[in-house]
Amino acid sequence: MKTVIKKIALKIPLIYRARNFFKEFPRRDLFHKQLKIKNMGGGVFSKYIKGKGNYMEIGSSCFLDDCKIRIVGNNNTIIFKSGVRVGKMCSFWMEGNNITIIIGDNTTFTHTVHFCAQEDNTSIIVGNDCMFANTIIVRTSDSHPIIDIESKQRINPAKNVTIGNHVWIAPHTKIMKGAKIGDNTIIGSNTMVSKEIPSNCLAVGAPAKIVKTGVTWTRDRLF
Repeated sequence: MKTVIKKIALKIPLIYRARNFFKEFPRRDLFHKQLKIKNMGGGVFSKYIKGKGNYMEIGSSCFLDDCKIRIVGNNNTIIFKSGVRVGKMCSFWMEGNNITIIIGDNTTFTHTVHFCAQEDNTSIIVGNDCMFANTIIVRTSDSHPIIDIESKQRINPAKNVTIGNHVWIAPHTKIMKGAKIGDNTIIGSNTMVSKEIPSNCLAVGAPAKIVKTGVTWTRDRLF
């Protein structure tokens, strides 16, 4: 009896693994029917895909340090252009259809940056040589509807996010739907941006306020 119980106990983990494998098989996308990937870079990433006709491109000299890709929907596109560096615990979500995320050449992410492009036909476009620090959120939607009591209509539609070239986003910043940030601008720590910020300025606060104009920045370290 003990021998029989021991044999059954040894088989249980194998049965459990097999069950999980076949349960997750459709999401493994072994034949790239859900997500076509063109990978010319390096590093590793994990993915959760539920949909079809999606496309991901990783440019030359890119490095993804174990970031997470989540796509729920159809015909979505995410592109990391050449020289992009993505640090640990970064995640890129697309939830909806015909969504676009583009990260420009030589843009860098330190760690714990979350992009969430939600709702059909929305986009997050980031220019070249941008610098994202850590613990940053960028999103196109509130995720839940806000309804006007009188009209019964939704009043918080999704909006695109655009970040120009050579933009520095400091830690603990939130870039919300409708944000449009100009070239060479600095967004200070703990700032929340939900409107247009012009080029060559420093913006801080929640909501963001311009505190300095006629400035730019470099990647040179001060220590």
